[in-house]
Amino acid sequence: MESILADLEIATFAVDEVVEGTQTGWSDGRLTVSLPQLAVGAGESALAEATVEVVRPGDSVRISNVLDAVLPSVKADDAALTFPGVLGPASVTGASSFAMATSVAGAGRTHRFDGLAVLSTCDWLRAGYVGPEELPDSFVDMAGPGADRSPFGSTADVVIGYVPAEGAPVDEVDAAIRRETLRVSRELAATTLDVEPAHAATLPWPPTPADASLPAVVLMLQVASEGPLTDTFWQGEPLRELDPTEADPRAIIDGALTNGAYDWPAVRNVTAAYQGSALIRDLFAAHGQRLRFAGVIVAPGYLDSAEQKQRSAGAAAELAARLGADGVICTTFSSGNSHTDTMLTVQACEQRGIGTVALVCETNGGLTDHVPEANSLISTGNEDDLVEPWTPDRVIGGEGARSGEPVPTWAYLGACSQMGETTWTAVPA
Repeated sequence: MESILADLEIATFAVDEVVEGTQTGWSDGRLTVSLPQLAVGAGESALAEATVEVVRPGDSVRISNVLDAVLPSVKADDAALTFPGVLGPASVTGASSFAMATSVAGAGRTHRFDGLAVLSTCDWLRAGYVGPEELPDSFVDMAGPGADRSPFGSTADVVIGYVPAEGAPVDEVDAAIRRETLRVSRELAATTLDVEPAHAATLPWPPTPADASLPAVVLMLQVASEGPLTDTFWQGEPLRELDPTEADPRAIIDGALTNGAYDWPAVRNVTAAYQGSALIRDLFAAHGQRLRFAGVIVAPGYLDSAEQKQRSAGAAAELAARLGADGVICTTFSSGNSHTDTMLTVQACEQRGIGTVALVCETNGGLTDHVPEANSLISTGNEDDLVEPWTPDRVIGGEGARSGEPVPTWAYLGACSQMGETTWTAVPA
């Protein structure tokens, strides 16, 4: 158990080339993928079919009906512990919780690929699980004018297309898709287990003591769970009854937090965004230099009533105060309804004297909600901007691909991420 409870070490392997072959393996920046060897969907009774193909930046391909993106990762000490609660045990005590001392995720060495993502796709509409207005289009373009809208247009992608078994319940299909996508991600990363990494970063928690005169900063990570196809999972358990809770930032970037929410692609918090969290990595890097990293609070968004929103915002601000926060960074889950949760949290923190900045996208030409205290906002882009028409040579992932039509930015996976992943520059109109 000593290795499990040690600091987290992320060893990164840059993927320069992905080829298909007879044996999956890794050597000097080259990943060989044997599609039959991956055996995707085998043993999953809720799935009728699972196809796999590799696409690369510059390919004339539009990937449609994208559900999630995952960074291939594996626990070096014991591969079976990768993605706890889904592929392996949730904790060393067998309990699924936010407990920092018992979580499998967030300690030991993890191997991870850089420049490669695993994308899951499923046409829920054609499978008969949703109506035409229930889940929006979700694209990644590997070329054309929309290639730079999704971060996964610039990575090599292993794309898995899932077809549900006839009559299978939606929650079983979704669980099988998420399980298989994470398993493939682990199997690909496992090709590095016998390789010494060229780069590794150690992330201790709590971090080393820093000058008390530096401002203490807390990250408020907003998530939501509303049911199958709109859930976020902590160690495999949906966060449907979540109260604002302190979480180990190492566990978040080590696979404890995974996505199962498939609405509004541009602002979707995909699993890769949790694994590679730019904000968490930047806070670790700045600790002791410009600030003191005081913790992460996982807080609910998309709450139903005004009373629930006010109560949760107040509880989140109170917890931030208990952590000694001088400043808070608020992320936002999805758009519309959840923007009110964000604004109320900003208001509650500011009223306690905690300087707060929030990341929000613009939609319908501006902000969905605003409070006077929200005087430090970062726009992550406008969901409604149109991308020029493009007709790819191939569409994979299903129908409804808008080929040859203008595409709104909201349809591109991760285009307006409100988790600090995107870089936008303001220019004169």
